[in-house]
Amino acid sequence: MLKVKRIQLGKQAYRRLLKRVLERDGWRCQKCGSLKDPQVHHQKYRSRRGDDSLANLVTLCAYCHMKEHGQLSYSKTAAKQNLAPKARGFR
Repeated sequence: MLKVKRIQLGKQAYRRLLKRVLERDGWRCQKCGSLKDPQVHHQKYRSRRGDDSLANLVTLCAYCHMKEHGQLSYSKTAAKQNLAPKARGFR
């Protein structure tokens, strides 16, 4: 079986890619449409050999991103007040 090497970028190239994803998605969560606290999510996780590629990344708000990773054990209001790291420095 031929093993395909996944794309994993360096720090600066990865930051440029994140900006491209946010711009492509209009800085809008692709699940709920929110413009608040945009973050970039790997659709196929890196831990499952997911690529750092435009096709594998999507913009989610912090709430939907936490939900996607199963990290929500409290209300939506509480989650929005105590958010995971934000996508800052890209605008």
